[in-house]
Amino acid sequence: MNKRVSPAVIGAFVVASFAILVVALIVVGSGKMFTRPVRFVCMFQGNLNGLKVGAPVKVRGVQIGTVVAIELRLLPSQGQIRPGIKGLRLPVIIDVDRSQVLAKGASGEALETSGFDDWIKRGMRAQLATESLLTGLLYIDLDLHPNTPIKFVLEPDGPYREIPTVQTDLAQLQERLTQVLDKFDKIDFQALFVSITDAANSIKTLTGSPELKATLESLKGTVANLNQAVTSARALLNNANAKVGPLIDDIRESSDEANKTMTETRAALVSLQQTLDPNAPLAVHLNQTLDSLNETSQSLGELADYLQRNPSALIRGRYMPDKDK
Repeated sequence: MNKRVSPAVIGAFVVASFAILVVALIVVGSGKMFTRPVRFVCMFQGNLNGLKVGAPVKVRGVQIGTVVAIELRLLPSQGQIRPGIKGLRLPVIIDVDRSQVLAKGASGEALETSGFDDWIKRGMRAQLATESLLTGLLYIDLDLHPNTPIKFVLEPDGPYREIPTVQTDLAQLQERLTQVLDKFDKIDFQALFVSITDAANSIKTLTGSPELKATLESLKGTVANLNQAVTSARALLNNANAKVGPLIDDIRESSDEANKTMTETRAALVSLQQTLDPNAPLAVHLNQTLDSLNETSQSLGELADYLQRNPSALIRGRYMPDKDK
């Protein structure tokens, strides 16, 4: 006889199965079924050991997406490598969750085509970073590196927008060390040591040379003579300065006297000019005196003429007619 199954057990089983399905969707899918992430591709050069699918994609420590695929090469439908690109580049496909970007306070403009191109020009690059030193796990860090060139690997007509990559800090340090070591390898140390040894021997031979010793001895006398000559020249200059000083004073005094004499001469000339002026008082008096002397001379001439004609006038005086008496 068949045992009848309880409807309550069936209902509990259905409810439990539905609950397990919902939890699985939330835990395993992390809600990705209900989101539409923006997909990008990063072409990394170097070892990707430690980078796993599901690794976080962060912007200065803030997670905004995850790694969805790590490939050895892209399919032709996923993108074509540009001509002239050398070396192996490994494609890493990432998804950026727009909802996480908006939830963190960003505007989401960098996810649009124009905003994305602007951030690339400003220096946004993808770089591998260490999540944990103990586990060695890596994540992808998106940050601004304005001093790095823009190096696109894929043609621009692919389905994914490419984010240029930069080497890790450790890889950059290793590259610089390798360049330095390459330069050291190009140095011929043996020839350098030989040159240094030859130079040291030459110096030793030169310092022990009798000619050098004689030259140094003669140089001592030359220096002493030079010092004496400098002392004599200094004394001569001092004497010249002592003699030039009084001479300059004499010249200055003579110049002052000459200026005084010229001033007096100028005053005398001005006075003489004023004296010779026809309107000057002295000239007027002199003219009046000359006029008086001229009249006196005329009177004396008339008197002489009269006495010559009338010599007796000195005794009897001047003759006067009777009508005038």
